[in-house]
Amino acid sequence: MVMKMNKTDFLKELSEITKFDMEKCEIINEVIENNCFIGKNNKIKLVDDLVERLGITEQEAEDIYEKAMGIIASGLKEKIKHPFKDKD
Repeated sequence: MVMKMNKTDFLKELSEITKFDMEKCEIINEVIENNCFIGKNNKIKLVDDLVERLGITEQEAEDIYEKAMGIIASGLKEKIKHPFKDKD
């Protein structure tokens, strides 16, 4: 069964992967929603925003970025593989 990914599911999975509390995961989600995450320049801006908002190092922010993009990519991949699954 393919699970439909929504914001709550994204935050739960992000919390499990990063071991952050929901408050920090909501900040991460807000940064991602406020920035386009496709492209190298956008990645740099997103990482800089994470560093500023969370008070973490650039390397930690890049790790968070990679983990978040992995979650998003898996959700997109499932949507492509099963485009009409949620039309039940």
